[in-house]
Amino acid sequence: MSILTKTKQLYQALEIDFEIVSLNQLDNYTAIEYFLTLEDEPPENANNLQKINRYLQVFHHLCEVAEWQKAGQVLSFCPISKALHEQLRIWGYYRKQIELYQALLGKVNSDYDMICLYGLGRAFYNLSDYDQSLNYYQELLKLARLINNRQAEGLVLGGFGEIQYIKQNCSQGIAYLQQQLDISREIGDREQEGYALNGLGYFYYFWGLNQGKENYQQQGLNYLLQALDIVRNLGNEEIESLCLSNLSQIYLNRGQYDQVLIYLLPQLEICKRSNDIFSKYFVLEILGECYVMLKQPNQAIKYMQEALMVTRERGDKFHERIILNDLGVLYCYNLKRYQEALFYFEKALEIMQKLNLKGYPATTAVNLSVCYSYLKNQQQSIFYLNMAQSLVAKSDSLEEKGLVIMATANSYWLRDKIWYKAWGIFLAIKSLIIIPPWRSANGRLAMESAIKQIFGR
Repeated sequence: MSILTKTKQLYQALEIDFEIVSLNQLDNYTAIEYFLTLEDEPPENANNLQKINRYLQVFHHLCEVAEWQKAGQVLSFCPISKALHEQLRIWGYYRKQIELYQALLGKVNSDYDMICLYGLGRAFYNLSDYDQSLNYYQELLKLARLINNRQAEGLVLGGFGEIQYIKQNCSQGIAYLQQQLDISREIGDREQEGYALNGLGYFYYFWGLNQGKENYQQQGLNYLLQALDIVRNLGNEEIESLCLSNLSQIYLNRGQYDQVLIYLLPQLEICKRSNDIFSKYFVLEILGECYVMLKQPNQAIKYMQEALMVTRERGDKFHERIILNDLGVLYCYNLKRYQEALFYFEKALEIMQKLNLKGYPATTAVNLSVCYSYLKNQQQSIFYLNMAQSLVAKSDSLEEKGLVIMATANSYWLRDKIWYKAWGIFLAIKSLIIIPPWRSANGRLAMESAIKQIFGR
């Protein structure tokens, strides 16, 4: 007996009976048969979408004839290593995911509705459309509580937490993730427990950094190590990759570059195996930032430009802004190529203003102010400095406050009068007290700026 291929297994599972197919539906069913039994396998050099195109075609043909249950089977079918809809997410095809979920939502049963609603929430989150993401998560929360599905409720609360953190409502984001952690432990969902601990670890560490609270930072690190241990025992490489990325970012921020490599190298191996586009972005971003701090700009540019391409392929505006700002920092502070730096900073600020997320534009406004001051354009420098001061007044982030003070110091230092320079030195020292170099990457950059002001090198 011959072994059925995956495509023929799916065709068999769909149980299509041509004897009862109506004439006006025949073309759709014939197309389904062709894609699953006759079409040649994609070539070895096929891109990711070509590898799964036949299943997408089958899904849409089933929707054309209102075979919603069968379409749901295709959605859940594993063509490679994940269910079709999850494979699309791993590869960064969020808009394709959205098409599938919206076509099936409300057509089969509550189980599929929960899959679709959660998938839509995640897909819009990954596309930086946080309002749409929140709408779908809220709809899912109502359904989960209506049918008493605690697992889905936990997933929604985790989604709420991520959105609140992006919007810089850190304490609220942590509260949601803590609820997710409690539910995961209550129902014995170890995978979701690892996911919640990973999020809590990242949030606590960087909230503690912004608040100047070392106990929060240590708590965050402990959570991340717990999460890593859980997901490694489960063999969940996707969440493991997220944990490794977060740990790499923490040690990069601390300036412990040997530790960065300890966590980054296994993440690289996971990326190669899974072709996870989201993990790939983080690896490239961290490598780029690492090379900035190591004063190797050519290597930094290489990895940052790759990361920028990945964010644009994914349609991820939030992380595109981060890479644009990082490129601006590199061109401004390392290479002294201020016009090129302005291009990246202005693009980053434009994205943040479109996303309408409070707080985040402050850092980019600081960088624009410094960049214009080096170009001797005092009017524009003061404009962006005032913008940064206005934004940071609404923030409780010590990192942002320290950066704004350093930008103000820079503005005074570049003026001609001696008392301006003296005030600039005073403010530079004040900035270093707020964000000392041993505490964060921003602190080390601020120290370099202060040294240049005081000693002229």
